[in-house]
Amino acid sequence: MINKLDKLRRNLFLFLSITSLAIFYLNNISLDLKIQSYALFFLVALIGIPHGFFDFSVGKKLLKKFSNLWFLYFIILYVLISLIYFIVWIKFPGIALIFFLLIASYHFGYEEYNYFNASNHITFDVNMIIRGLIIVFCPILFHYDQVSYLFSILVGYDLSNFSFSNTQKAFFIILSAFHILFGKNENYFSKVESLIYLLNFILLPPLISFILYFCFSHSIKHFLESIYVSKHVPDNFSTKGFLYLIVISSLLFSVFSVLFISNYLEESINISIVKFIFILLACLTLPHMIFNMIPERR
Repeated sequence: MINKLDKLRRNLFLFLSITSLAIFYLNNISLDLKIQSYALFFLVALIGIPHGFFDFSVGKKLLKKFSNLWFLYFIILYVLISLIYFIVWIKFPGIALIFFLLIASYHFGYEEYNYFNASNHITFDVNMIIRGLIIVFCPILFHYDQVSYLFSILVGYDLSNFSFSNTQKAFFIILSAFHILFGKNENYFSKVESLIYLLNFILLPPLISFILYFCFSHSIKHFLESIYVSKHVPDNFSTKGFLYLIVISSLLFSVFSVLFISNYLEESINISIVKFIFILLACLTLPHMIFNMIPERR
């Protein structure tokens, strides 16, 4: 069952990627950043954010050994970590952004490296770090004009006075492709999927390539592993019932948050979406990463 679902996930990702490459690159179509942000909001709210709801079961697995009040302790720890990072972001947005890019690199590389290996997770490997850096920094390198605009929204000051040479880009492509093709612990299908990641990040608009990777690869992988390998669906829910709950909760929370940001900061909806998605992801990635690593290390 799990192998069939994973094959379906991989085929869906490849189909969406090839279709997107055909639409945007071969036809030289330019998609307005506002439309990209709306697509980002809907799909991250529908697929991306809900994959973090399994952290409740991870927290139970970790904390119930010490107290029957595990849920309270989990909420306090999760919110406290997120809140501290949010305060750092408000006070030092540039430093917080760099830190987010680094922890996102580690998190994505960690998840790629340990996919379907819940019983023997490896917490550090140089290949893991390289893979995460490829995922995070490739869009920055090849679409810095658009990415710098998004970063400027997030940190509040202009970051556009920078550029990368074609030589640097070519060097990055060669090293990345070499790492993917000759890296260890990956089968043929994983290598093909990783090469598609690379093509997407190079050729597609940055928010579109992020949607494809974060929603249709990273998040769905986490869903499959959490449901079928780690068994993180709460005992008092069916799988379908739990999925309905977390998706509806995520959509409602996301809509409310974007409307609140837009009204409170008097920002446009698309700018509010960018702030909500990336600052929220930054604040949630740290506790999400910590809670998903600790049980395997204990």
